[in-house]
Amino acid sequence: MGGDTFKDDFVEEESSRSSSSPCSCCFSDDLGFKDDVSEDNFANFSNHVSDLRRREKTYQEILRSHDLLLRSSKRKLRQARNEILRYTPGSWSDVKLSDYDVPKMTSIMLVGPKGAGKSSLVNKITRVFEDDEFFPARAQESFGTQSKGGTFFVQEYMIPRGGAASFCLYDTRGLSHISSSDNTSMIKQWMTKGVHHGEPVIWTSDSSDLKDRLIRDGGTGYERRKVNSVIFVINAFEILKSIECETSYAHMISTAFNCPVLSFKDDKPAVVMTHGDMLSREERARVRVFLGELLGIPPAKQIFDIPESRDTATALTVCNLLCYSLDHADKNFVFLPKRNFTISKVGGGLTKWIILLDIISIALILFMALASILVVTHNPVSSQKLAHEAEDKLLTFPSPRLNNLTHEAQPIRRIGPQRVMGGPILACVQHPKSESLPESDHSIDLHIAQRLWFDEGKVTEVEPRFDWRTTRRLWYVE
Repeated sequence: MGGDTFKDDFVEEESSRSSSSPCSCCFSDDLGFKDDVSEDNFANFSNHVSDLRRREKTYQEILRSHDLLLRSSKRKLRQARNEILRYTPGSWSDVKLSDYDVPKMTSIMLVGPKGAGKSSLVNKITRVFEDDEFFPARAQESFGTQSKGGTFFVQEYMIPRGGAASFCLYDTRGLSHISSSDNTSMIKQWMTKGVHHGEPVIWTSDSSDLKDRLIRDGGTGYERRKVNSVIFVINAFEILKSIECETSYAHMISTAFNCPVLSFKDDKPAVVMTHGDMLSREERARVRVFLGELLGIPPAKQIFDIPESRDTATALTVCNLLCYSLDHADKNFVFLPKRNFTISKVGGGLTKWIILLDIISIALILFMALASILVVTHNPVSSQKLAHEAEDKLLTFPSPRLNNLTHEAQPIRRIGPQRVMGGPILACVQHPKSESLPESDHSIDLHIAQRLWFDEGKVTEVEPRFDWRTTRRLWYVE
């Protein structure tokens, strides 16, 4: 009995809360419980009440953030814009950039259904960083839901335009409403192979004429860039109709958003909600809460409400969107395989020995090269030999030792006084300053003379025997 009384009081309290809460009027129909609460579904009802409270809390948080944006000053907008202009790839990361594959330019891809406002978002972002408000729009926008135009080719837009751009936006063709497999395969191609300017986007449901035109006009020769971040653009008005009338728009959004390759590790794309100017303030908050539950992301932090207006609040929201996307792009750099410690740990022993052998081989090569240089430049014998050969290969001269080998010692006439020594007559060595005599008939090449001159053991001993050093000393004493 007491339990019944508690249950009745609890239901009455929640009913009064639902009737007075602005959020409950938006989500009371979604709960599936109106007045009939039985014993069997009381536990389920309690869970739905918890969901209602969570929705109400998020709803109030979104309204407060909207009011804060409306009171934002231009000074805060200027600070946010300057912070983005100073951005370079990796500058907002807190890791060692040399260990990661850091791109030269951060690429942000816009994905969403046709008519969601992707091209309009490109023009809004461009206007935030350009002082001239009347500057022509960069991206071609379509008008009307039944329009046959739109974006058929991937378009690249540098932000800001010019040579100082540090990131770029890629506007893509709207997702197909007919085939979800086309959307999945195209998203997989963009995320794995990259995107480039002028790339045609072709669906299987396109007519043959349209396919031929896209193939013919497709641009080639542009740089293909890897996608570093994704912004998913959604039409808020279509979401509101899907909530009330249960259209297929919400299902198509959920299928494409939850594509596994569209996420970076655990980070899901940022979501932009457009066409909010067609809804009231409460309806916009309701759509954000619904999208948060549908896509599994926090509505107040990862879903950005950007309506068709040019006030300070919208410009600041655009800056917050870019800060979120660039910050998450810097956190999802790919680790370089050559510095991957996991790979080194698996094959650590083999890799260590290979590196050691490479170092030893390089050291041996360098040592041998250095030793060869030292031998060539610092060997006196080789230098003297090269000098004699360069001086005169045909130089010949008489030598007392050589005369002993070839003929009997004969006196050599010289200029100046002579001193006759006792004993046999010896051949005198010519003084360097004396006049040179004509070469004898028995001249020997310089190479043979050098070998015999410095190797006394190979000289034949004859009588009388005087060493050539003694003969030279006697000459100078004289």
